[in-house]
Amino acid sequence: MVWLARIGVALVGLFSAMMAMMALVLPARVAATLGLVTDAGLGMNTVRADIGAFFLLSFACCVGALFAGKRGWLLAPLALFGFAVLGRILDILLLGPPEGIVQPVVVELVAVALLALGLRKLP
Repeated sequence: MVWLARIGVALVGLFSAMMAMMALVLPARVAATLGLVTDAGLGMNTVRADIGAFFLLSFACCVGALFAGKRGWLLAPLALFGFAVLGRILDILLLGPPEGIVQPVVVELVAVALLALGLRKLP
């Protein structure tokens, strides 16, 4: 079960690294993928800063948990993805489900499950 937890945390880390690099290098692509309107310079800056920071922190914490033996570091990305899911659920309750909502919710719920498994099973 430990290996399954390691693989799960590694997958979340790789996904986070990919998203962080895309946010930093290709913010317009990330904005379009996430349905964000960035018709001003501040919009692109916000994608780089906020989306990039979200995923970069998640990646760094997954690496710390896997290679430094600091499983407590998984609390940070677990909170990030968990609160993202809660925010999406709140939005669905208030405004109804927007088009394309299923994929991000599933991705975030899988990340939460894999990180929770890692938090519980990693030494």
